[in-house]
Amino acid sequence: MSTRSAHARSPSLAFAWREFQAGVAGTLISLAPALTMGLLAFAALGPQAAAMGIPAALVSSAVGGAVFALLARGPMAAGGPAAAPVLVLGALVAQVAADPAFAVGDPAAVSMLLALVTVAVVSMGVFQIALGLSGLVRFAKFVPQPVLAGFMNGVALLALLALLPLLFGWPIGVLQAGGWSAVREIQPATVAVGLFTVTVILGLPRLNPRLPATLIGLLAGSGVYALLHAVVPQAALGPLTGTLPMAWPQLDSLSPFLKGVDEPLLLRHGGAALTAGLVMALIGTLELVLNSLAMDQACHTRTDPRREVLALGAANVASGLVGGLPLLLLRPRALHMLQVGGRSRAALLVCCGLFAVLGLAAAPLLSLLPQVVLGGVMVTVAFLMADRWSLQLLAQWWRGPRTAELQFELAVVAIVCATTVVLGFPAAVAAGALLSVLLFVRNMNRSLVRSRYSADAQPSRRIYASADEARLRPLRKRITVLELEGALFFGSADRIAALADDLDAGCHTLVLDFRRVSLIDASGAVLLTQVSRRLHERGIGLLLAGVSVDNRHGRMLQPFVGDRYVAEHGVADTDQAVEVAELRLLAQSGFELLRETVPLEQTGLMAGLDAAQRARLAACLQPRRLAAGEHLFRQGDPGDQLYVITAGSINVFSEPAPCSTALRQRFVSLSPGMMLGETAMLDGGGRSGNAVAEGETEVHALHHDTLQQLRAEDPLLYAQIHRNIALHLAQRLRAAAWAWRASTG
Repeated sequence: MSTRSAHARSPSLAFAWREFQAGVAGTLISLAPALTMGLLAFAALGPQAAAMGIPAALVSSAVGGAVFALLARGPMAAGGPAAAPVLVLGALVAQVAADPAFAVGDPAAVSMLLALVTVAVVSMGVFQIALGLSGLVRFAKFVPQPVLAGFMNGVALLALLALLPLLFGWPIGVLQAGGWSAVREIQPATVAVGLFTVTVILGLPRLNPRLPATLIGLLAGSGVYALLHAVVPQAALGPLTGTLPMAWPQLDSLSPFLKGVDEPLLLRHGGAALTAGLVMALIGTLELVLNSLAMDQACHTRTDPRREVLALGAANVASGLVGGLPLLLLRPRALHMLQVGGRSRAALLVCCGLFAVLGLAAAPLLSLLPQVVLGGVMVTVAFLMADRWSLQLLAQWWRGPRTAELQFELAVVAIVCATTVVLGFPAAVAAGALLSVLLFVRNMNRSLVRSRYSADAQPSRRIYASADEARLRPLRKRITVLELEGALFFGSADRIAALADDLDAGCHTLVLDFRRVSLIDASGAVLLTQVSRRLHERGIGLLLAGVSVDNRHGRMLQPFVGDRYVAEHGVADTDQAVEVAELRLLAQSGFELLRETVPLEQTGLMAGLDAAQRARLAACLQPRRLAAGEHLFRQGDPGDQLYVITAGSINVFSEPAPCSTALRQRFVSLSPGMMLGETAMLDGGGRSGNAVAEGETEVHALHHDTLQQLRAEDPLLYAQIHRNIALHLAQRLRAAAWAWRASTG
């Protein structure tokens, strides 16, 4: 009985230990950024920023993070303070701090400031709940990339500007009062400590990505600060964090409103607090949707964005009511916790509990942290916030060519970024909304057809026997491919109808490539059915490449045309659509390729052999039958055999890495009479892909050792086999060259 109980407890104990480790890892990786968020939110208060901001950051990480973990359903719902909404909150704090009626030393004024902060954070949560309930969340993913990139770069620049006083040792207000003349006030030793911290955090992952670089940078920077202070006591190094109160939840933060709203600070800044809440809700919702999509791709899950936004809204309401900061989904913490073995919300609750312990018991230790080191930590966060896509776009512009499209997108990025930095977040949101509409209209007015070509310029990846290839080559001109781009809607769909009506009478199949289609509305879907009907009346088939019952394009079409239409016309991609059309052309000519059986003596491996040589080679081949979907070999297997196909078909696919989000790609498909695996057998390398039977398939295997035995026993047969292998490879190369010549005119 006791042994059985021990075995029963062991898995649960192992699970609990793994979740605890993940919670500790999540705390370590996000502690320094969380502390810095508190400084960032209340930076305008100068020396009082740490005492007010750091407890708020810890409370929000503990209380708000726990609410988000319990209500969300994402792979790892790690919630905590994040830079974008915190900067908006910091702008509100700076606005109130600049009011003549506000004084840091006045407890009543500070109480009203905290009440306004609470209003902003709570209203952020309320607005997010409203967005979730209304279903408007789904439109967040349609924000154009240049608008999003400009906003993220503006947030990163604002974060850096807010951190300059910490990094340079400037007294509060020097930059605002003296402008760039404040350069004379820079403290070199302070800058050195900050840069050292940044260097450690950014450089450590290159040496060992598993180490908690942020925590090590925090400790290393603090150590250098202490060393310089001991060796060069007269050096100016900037202040320590200073005395911190315990991070108790503040349940009375809204009490100033209970006394009436006739206080000047509340009257003048109440509207700004609600505006800040709305802006934070919009920013936070957009970032949550994008982070959730990225998490789903990394974890192969599917999360309902409405549920996540509702959970985050509730978490922000809870965080605001206890005096905390605004929360977002922290993707780096979530991914790190998953990497170290966390699999449930238990790890998240451990992380929240540790933040609560730090807030209640570790205040004396946190008070010893140098502010310049926390600033260095935040610099790395701001650096990582910069949009990588826009940087790649800028590098492309620098190298050339500088196309009008490229310059337009960079201009949008620059306008949104400059508006964010100069005019603030409300103006940036308004500018982003306006530019999003302009970009939408611009994209709608583009020509829907990106390119047009026939299949002789780009055949499918199926390799045919020489006789079948000869039959098919003149027929491929009858397959027309239209590559679409943009939105298929009432304003653009007529373009497809016009091109379909203008197809030559000899056209056999029209393939529409939907890979770059962003939107399909009811008008576009209905027009597709009309196009297919008119083409059918003319004897022309229609295939929709990149459309299936269970993918994005198929789901957009189904409400308007039905599942049957999508299933009948949809094909996974353009390559497979062209292959379907090729096989239909051969079938129309009387050759049901994949239903035929090619006698072994008629395969390419037997070419040029007399009856005795064919008999001897046939005796060396080992027959094998494969069911549909069965593997002939897998990527990385030893390449010790070649195979001859006599019936059915073999598809060779790439195999993405286990953690990769890449899709499986088809290298080639081989028909009856063809051989495969010869390259790996000749060069001794492993298999470069997975070979899978498309249907009931028969192959014959020639082992490398058997071939070497023939070399000693029958040199003439050995030489002819090698010649046939070479001819097979030459035919494949010639087919590729033919397609290249067709594509270049």
